[in-house]
Amino acid sequence: MSAAENQALKKVLREHELKATNQRVALLKLLDATNEHFDADEIYLALRQKQKNVSRATVYRSLEALVEQHLVSRVDFGDGRMRFERCQDEDEHHDHLICEKCGQVIEFFNLEMEAQQLSVCEEHDFTPSTHTMHIFGTCAECRKKN
Repeated sequence: MSAAENQALKKVLREHELKATNQRVALLKLLDATNEHFDADEIYLALRQKQKNVSRATVYRSLEALVEQHLVSRVDFGDGRMRFERCQDEDEHHDHLICEKCGQVIEFFNLEMEAQQLSVCEEHDFTPSTHTMHIFGTCAECRKKN
């Protein structure tokens, strides 16, 4: 990332009343650069390869602060490992397909499903704040192997 992108991430952190540390900027860069969903230890190891001065405790504390400020969200795929991804703007919402055999995660967005969910909420006079959808099954590659 360029210096301008670093400055933009620092500005985002400050706007959310967080210290714009090099570790937090690196953490956000990591999550911005991929569609992967990392757990805290994977994030620590990836950052450790790039920066020698990051500790596991710093990563855990930074993740908690970023989650509290809605810059990062926790994602639970039901396997006992909490993963993290950058929070999306409302117009960038997505859901997940999770392969139970290989663990592959496919992100998707379906406007019809979103509309149906809102319809169900209206039907029950329910005001949603957020939602996540995870569909578990078997990916095409794993099906081919069997």
